[in-house]
Amino acid sequence: MKISLVIVAYKNGNILLDCLNSIEKYNDLKDELEVIVVDNSPVNERVESFVKQSSIQNIQYIPSDNKGFGAGNNVGAKVSQGEVIGFVNPDIVLIEPIFKQIYSDFKKNSNLAIEGIRLLKKNLSPGYSFYFEYNTKVWRNWTIKLWNKLGWFNEKNMFITGANLFVRKDMFMNVDMFDENIFMYFEESDVASRIKNKYPHAEVKFNKGLKMIHLEGGCTDTSKERIKMSWDSMIYYGKKNHLNYKKKVRFEYGYYKFKKCIFSLISQSKKKEYTELLEFLKQNFLEYL
Repeated sequence: MKISLVIVAYKNGNILLDCLNSIEKYNDLKDELEVIVVDNSPVNERVESFVKQSSIQNIQYIPSDNKGFGAGNNVGAKVSQGEVIGFVNPDIVLIEPIFKQIYSDFKKNSNLAIEGIRLLKKNLSPGYSFYFEYNTKVWRNWTIKLWNKLGWFNEKNMFITGANLFVRKDMFMNVDMFDENIFMYFEESDVASRIKNKYPHAEVKFNKGLKMIHLEGGCTDTSKERIKMSWDSMIYYGKKNHLNYKKKVRFEYGYYKFKKCIFSLISQSKKKEYTELLEFLKQNFLEYL
């Protein structure tokens, strides 16, 4: 098996089925590609019926308890047969063949550990394929959209998003896969960091010549649940990697305060949202502020 695709699903079976149908349509590896769907959905909202509607030949369905994004991907990785594992979100839609080229990139370069490709929004405008590592610089927040638009990836201070993360399996398994203490967010940075530490010559590549659509879930910027989850992971990751996590927390908090000030001039409803968010963060993370 050349590539194993691991998809962690959580409800939204229709979106998953669109993803699977696009994989079947643009599968240029034929029976050398397998798909593993790990279902983190509540028992009464499982997506198995949607998986059965797919015409993909090499597909496995694994129901699982929801212990997080990384833990779900680990379930799939453990049963995968491919030399390369592609961790892709269920809200991914392929629009062209990509697998043969990705596999070729790994075969040609034995140091290649991780590869990502260009993510587009539904209207085919540039999405977010990568982000800056543990960022505490405002200019990076302001310019990351431009970097993605131009496809300017720098592996020294950026990481590929978990929506399209292709990893050399032996390297991934040898660093003990994703850290299951991270429920969601920062698991990509964490596993990339551990691979680079174990394999000094490991390389991370962004292939801007390949592309697919990422529907990007639909979380709003001020979703308190999403942001708290992100901050919990941010603090854990910072402590684990001996980074200045308190500086990072204060930076993120200050950034939201700045956005509140901007919105106070143009949108009172947005100002109210950020006011409530800042109070929520203060209540939950006061010891770090």
